[in-house]
Amino acid sequence: MEPKQTILVAGATGNIGKAAALALAKRGARVVLLGRSAEKLENKADLICNALSDEGIEFNKQDIQTLEINFADLRSVRMAAKEALKRYPNINGLVLSVGVLLQGELNILPSGHEIMFATNVLGPFLFTQLLLKRLQESNSMVLHVIAPFQKKINWDDIESKKNYKTMLAFDRTKVYNRIFAGELARRSAGKISSVAFHPTYVIDKSDPELATRWPSGLIGFFWRMMTLLFAKQTWVAGEPIAELLLTNQDRHAMNGGLFKLYKRIEADKAMKDEIAGKRLWTELSIKTGLASQ
Repeated sequence: MEPKQTILVAGATGNIGKAAALALAKRGARVVLLGRSAEKLENKADLICNALSDEGIEFNKQDIQTLEINFADLRSVRMAAKEALKRYPNINGLVLSVGVLLQGELNILPSGHEIMFATNVLGPFLFTQLLLKRLQESNSMVLHVIAPFQKKINWDDIESKKNYKTMLAFDRTKVYNRIFAGELARRSAGKISSVAFHPTYVIDKSDPELATRWPSGLIGFFWRMMTLLFAKQTWVAGEPIAELLLTNQDRHAMNGGLFKLYKRIEADKAMKDEIAGKRLWTELSIKTGLASQ
């Protein structure tokens, strides 16, 4: 009997992360839910266990685990990575579904980093690098949940602090995610597989906290209408994520791929941009302190 695959799901309390974790658990994987709130993580773990029970799927509750991490706090990221390495001799997959959108004025953390950049880009980069050797030893796949926003990068203002605009700053973090996915694929070819995953527009309409997450004004109204008219159920994204991570396909042949749900599509300009990939890698290595180690 083959050993269970251990999959870490970052952003497991969000719509896509939660759906991915459930789909993975249904297929028999050991799932580790990563998030900032211990209470929310435990609630999500209970929901997954209840869903498995309701469907008559046999499982061991010890295979639904949680790990606290605040991706905006690099100290927390280092502690969580250390704990993950201690717990799991094999890490067969890492789902990076981390994304925060904060409306309002520029929000600078005590570390000096802009909060969306720190959460969506810097923390996930550091976490992946700290686990990289274990991921390589486990023939792992890193799956980056991406959004297809296109924004020009200002390398002199990589964190979008100057003339700050919320959506510009957020959209740039999503571009960085795709650049990172592509550069990790180039640097790790033959060792791990790095793929980007476009989930389309999915959202859990039954989420009791959904009403508190909408932006204000016209942008909020726009997203409410988009959700009402076009949003798909979260399982639409969760199922193909589980398939990509757990199928017996040659993972190395999938390296560098961009998948829109089940379909592999042409990798976009950001993923292919080797110059941007090298520069972003250098910038993030400096900002996380990895460059000096």
